Amino acid sequence: MPLTRPNNSVELPGFSEGAFMHKREGWYFLLYGYQMPEKVAYVRSRSVDGPWEFMGVIVDTVENCETNSPAIVDYKGNSYFIYHNGALTDGSSHRRSVCIDKIYFKEDGTISKVYQTREGVAVL
Repeated sequence: MPLTRPNNSVELPGFSEGAFMHKREGWYFLLYGYQMPEKVAYVRSRSVDGPWEFMGVIVDTVENCETNSPAIVDYKGNSYFIYHNGALTDGSSHRRSVCIDKIYFKEDGTISKVYQTREGVAVL
């Protein structure tokens, strides 16, 4: 499924839903739900107009939920990955919990695999 801007479209391999763009140190990162049940994959580019390079999966399927809705937030010098799962009591694909874990970028500008925790992050 292409995402379209004037005179440009982005082909996202395995796209399901939930695209989110983040800019960091001259790179544009476009995260999205990948395949079903969803994992999170991303493409990156030096320009919002591309060309985009598929970088792979950074999050495996989440607990008790078919979907993800990824986002990255920078706060007080750290980067955080926001997503949802169905891990709470009576949780499911339609009874979701918001989750926040740290996300790390490698020196080469790629994103390290994100490991989901039940603890999340400490109080900010």
